[in-house]
Amino acid sequence: MQPIHLGLIPDGNRRWARAHGLEPWQGHERGAKVMEECLRWCVDEGIEEISVYALSAENLIKRPEQELKKIFAIFSEYFEKLSRDEFVHRHEVNIRVLGRTYKLPDPVLGAANKVAKATKGHANHFLNILVAYGGQDELLRCVQKASRSRVGRITKRLLERCLWVSRPVDLIIRTGGDRRLSNFLPYQSAYAEIIFVDKFWPDFTREDFKECLAEYKRRRRRMGA
Repeated sequence: MQPIHLGLIPDGNRRWARAHGLEPWQGHERGAKVMEECLRWCVDEGIEEISVYALSAENLIKRPEQELKKIFAIFSEYFEKLSRDEFVHRHEVNIRVLGRTYKLPDPVLGAANKVAKATKGHANHFLNILVAYGGQDELLRCVQKASRSRVGRITKRLLERCLWVSRPVDLIIRTGGDRRLSNFLPYQSAYAEIIFVDKFWPDFTREDFKECLAEYKRRRRRMGA
């Protein structure tokens, strides 16, 4: 059985660039191309929803200014490209950019809004691009929103309606060798299967992706039991 909702932590772009004697943003450029290919792999495999950890809230603070400018330029370019991509529209991929988007430069925010508007009516597949995102921040905002509702008490259903990403994650793939989730969808990933891949994201291939799906199928999901 395939995962319905796949989480991706595409780590290792900067280390890949360093290993190849390149500037950090050249690793991000290569990583963006692999992500574009990965969207097609997911659609081909019938995965309904993909959530990608593109930039954490901490990255927004700690990354050098020049690197962030390059990252923002890559975001703008790819959001614009996805808004008119024939594959996206043919397969009806609904794309949302989620996180503290108000902290993004105007060109990036404009491109994010453009791709969301262009794909709003699509409902076959869903791509959540998490930018300036932190899982604890999402939960805090979720509780604040729920507490302001007119419902008498906060329930699990109400909380899940207030989350940026509502569907639970079935499988998380993290590249780059680190064994942690780094504040990625903590509520939604409560019972997710996790596969850590030692390769850097720019080296991640379709064969690696298929092996991750095969490993997922071999596992017995106990869902806390």
